[in-house]
Amino acid sequence: METIVLIGSILGILNSFILITYSLISKKGNRKTNIIFALFIIMLTLRISKSILLAFSDGLHDFLLTIGLSGFMAIGPVYYFLIESITHDKFKFRCSQINHFLPALLFTFMWMFLDDIRNNAAAWHIFYRTILLQYMIYVTWSIYKLNTGNFSNAKVIKQLNIIGAFLLAIWFAYLLNEVSGFPYISGAILYSVLIYFTLIIVINKGYIIDLSNPKYKNTGLSAEESNRIKNELFNLLQNENIYRDNTISLGKIAKRLGAGNHALSQVINEYYKQSFFELIGQYRIDEAKILLRQDNAAKISEIAFDVGYNSLSAFNTAFKKSTGLTPSKFRNE
Repeated sequence: METIVLIGSILGILNSFILITYSLISKKGNRKTNIIFALFIIMLTLRISKSILLAFSDGLHDFLLTIGLSGFMAIGPVYYFLIESITHDKFKFRCSQINHFLPALLFTFMWMFLDDIRNNAAAWHIFYRTILLQYMIYVTWSIYKLNTGNFSNAKVIKQLNIIGAFLLAIWFAYLLNEVSGFPYISGAILYSVLIYFTLIIVINKGYIIDLSNPKYKNTGLSAEESNRIKNELFNLLQNENIYRDNTISLGKIAKRLGAGNHALSQVINEYYKQSFFELIGQYRIDEAKILLRQDNAAKISEIAFDVGYNSLSAFNTAFKKSTGLTPSKFRNE
């Protein structure tokens, strides 16, 4: 049985190197996310390799033990930044954020004192449980932010939640080992399962974390062109109020932006999570609400035409669908 567990754990580590290599050289997905994911797997591998070596060898040098525990202390912060890079389009790692990794970095240079700490049972239990607490705080906080934020890609949220569940299971296995003598190697087994799950995502989707929209999988729209269209579209809507044109169409805006209809539709779907007509309608209703509050004397029909509607009935229908109230009731309230 020990041989099977050892082989399975080693295979998990070998597969982790495949993931690390893939994420660093792959041109698919988000480059920043892939690099952070590679770092995430490296930190997990350091921790689990230490567990395997400790479980199946006569002992380890204090430096190797320290590196393993440092990796453990870095797992939570890296998972947090992995989620941040996925859920925020403009994520950028700043130098000040290195503070999240200071405990792990400082502990790496404490390897020469590790033997003294371990020889004091009470000090070791406090020290090790503090590391477990730090790990738990980061992982649970990351999962909470993922599920309560504005990110709406349900498929990706599910994938990240499954990874988070495995991280919590690994933590629980090490906690049980600390308090009740639960098999130490169980953390490595759970890690191997996590690696296999992640490999399935990569093999099936071709991405470390699949952020793509299947509808636009083969359009070939580059990230740079997508950002250009998004920014120029925002300017047309926000500053030029192009939605007020009652003859506006997807083709008209696409021509103005020097883009294809399909490319513009893709950008709207991916960045705004809406269709073209939903986006135009949202801008029109938002301005109508402002005008209804600001000018009680203005006729509702005038406001409807001002924001781009061709008829009062179409405006009333769209307004009630958006707010749950008719324009007149909205104004009175």
